[in-house]
Amino acid sequence: MGKDIGAVVANDMAQDFRSAMRRLATTVSVITCVNEGERHGITATAVTSVCAEPASLLVCINNATRFYQQLVASSTFCVNMLRTSQVDLSQAFGTRGGGLERFGIGTWAQNEDGVPYLVDAQANVFCTVRNVTHYGTHGIFIGEVSAVLCADEIAPLIYQDGRYARTAEIAA
Repeated sequence: MGKDIGAVVANDMAQDFRSAMRRLATTVSVITCVNEGERHGITATAVTSVCAEPASLLVCINNATRFYQQLVASSTFCVNMLRTSQVDLSQAFGTRGGGLERFGIGTWAQNEDGVPYLVDAQANVFCTVRNVTHYGTHGIFIGEVSAVLCADEIAPLIYQDGRYARTAEIAA
């Protein structure tokens, strides 16, 4: 039987919440932007669609990160959805103080706005920042989609229970 919800105390809420979120499988992405001609990026799993009309998505970025300040100053960003073979990219962009050398991993290009994108990602979604909302420790950036690139093969790098995983079909 499950845990009695009434028994949860405030001190345990953060731990219980983290435990619940470990059960939420999500695609790993590297969010990129450019500010004053310098490229920036961060690994993120808090990415989701908002709506199709207008096509938009949101990304949640911890406001204690350097990337947060760069994204606030930028007007555009790209969500680079990683493939199962790109764990090294996820790890490189997920560490603090990685700097520009992280862009030496993988094949990168830039769009007409100078926003870097990973050429061999499974998908790239380019966005213009339309709104930023602050909640707790994070900024919620809502981006209106301006362009999308998709690879033929669908093989998302998934993060679940603190580990990388891949998807598999379930037999009917």
